Amino acid sequence: MRLIVALLVDFVLWLGIDIFSSGSYTSHPRRDSNKTLPLCVVNDDGLSCSYNGLCVRSNCNTQETHCLCDPGWKGMYCEALDLVPVANGSGLQDLLTQNRTSTWGGSVLFDQGVYHMFFSELAHHCGIHRWISHSVVSHAVSAGPEDNWKFHKTKTLLPIFSHEPIVTRDPSTGELGLFVSHYPHGSAADDNDSTCHCVDGSTSSALEKRCIHEPGLGHNKTMYTYFTTAHQPTGPWSPLQSLEHETPEGQKRFDLNFAPLILPTTNRSLSLLAWTRWDIWTATDWKNPHTYVRQGPAPNFSNPHAQWEGEDPSLWRDSKGRFHILSHNGPRGIGGPEGDCGRHLFSATGQAGSWLAAPLPLGGCAFPRVNVSFVDGSSRTFYRRERPHLIFGPHGRPAALSTSVIDSPVGPGVPGFQPPQRDASYTLVQATHTGRHFDSTASEKDSC
Repeated sequence: MRLIVALLVDFVLWLGIDIFSSGSYTSHPRRDSNKTLPLCVVNDDGLSCSYNGLCVRSNCNTQETHCLCDPGWKGMYCEALDLVPVANGSGLQDLLTQNRTSTWGGSVLFDQGVYHMFFSELAHHCGIHRWISHSVVSHAVSAGPEDNWKFHKTKTLLPIFSHEPIVTRDPSTGELGLFVSHYPHGSAADDNDSTCHCVDGSTSSALEKRCIHEPGLGHNKTMYTYFTTAHQPTGPWSPLQSLEHETPEGQKRFDLNFAPLILPTTNRSLSLLAWTRWDIWTATDWKNPHTYVRQGPAPNFSNPHAQWEGEDPSLWRDSKGRFHILSHNGPRGIGGPEGDCGRHLFSATGQAGSWLAAPLPLGGCAFPRVNVSFVDGSSRTFYRRERPHLIFGPHGRPAALSTSVIDSPVGPGVPGFQPPQRDASYTLVQATHTGRHFDSTASEKDSC
């Protein structure tokens, strides 16, 4: 027992958790590279294994411990997705078809044997740097692993400007909510810098010379989060409703990266939990915009060592009721876990100020941006790999990861970059290993 307490104290000190402050936890990874990484803690309900596994003794005659990760996860603290090489042509790869169209990630829902993706698409064959003026939201379907996770577009759902869709299901009623960044009057760029016409999915192919640069948000234009509802993924979808009511004045001209999760009826004091690039939000009635309230940052930023959660979040709840976030964070152009790659955060309650990360630089790398392996034996480094969304199969476990990627290894700030930037992008889907690791649902305690 003393050993367990000592290991737990060491892990807590490493994380910088203040367990005596308002019942909340805050992650502060150590910056001292000479410090030994802490061992995970037995019988802590998976906390020191990122709530993605359980901590056990390496054997019954040693003080050393290690994490046994749930299917789909790996790493010293189960902080990384256990991904297989990418199937060539998976996801939405319209750059290699006659469409020559860039896409920018998608949120996927499994329904009656079909995987439905809601994704951002760039109109007029331009690249992602024209997102403010060209992004629309579309729908695609896939048979999943039986078709190597290839998705096929069915239709466009929301016109310019609509971006960053995330779909979530009400577990009590089955109703769907689709949340997007949206401007209801066409392009969100300046009126004199709106529509461009490109050729090959990259902005550098624009027929208009003014279109080479990335536009800013237009004067007096906004980028509020909107949502629409439906009873099935194919629609029909209700008219859009705005969350303008709760959006602060200083954030109305930014895409919030709004990542919602509708909660079951047992939590009806709260109907929805969401994370943005700044705050945790809650709602007592997810279909009523006037019940949405900002609760504050996910970490406790009053501590100067707290880390930012990252950008482009997606949010889910595991089978034990713990909350998880996937995002990306880190400087572009730098390889390894200290550069821009996937990040995983976790919380027992989901409340503001309660989110943790593994005690590694920026919480460790949940998925790579560099040297991504493909089944044909090749590997690719992407200038950007963003908009991460876990895809859950019928078993409820992570089946694949959906991300947006810029199909170029270099860009501004990367040694060797020569302008113009090729910003052609597509939506990559990479499957996870499942069933290969210990499943923490099978045992609650260390066997020693």
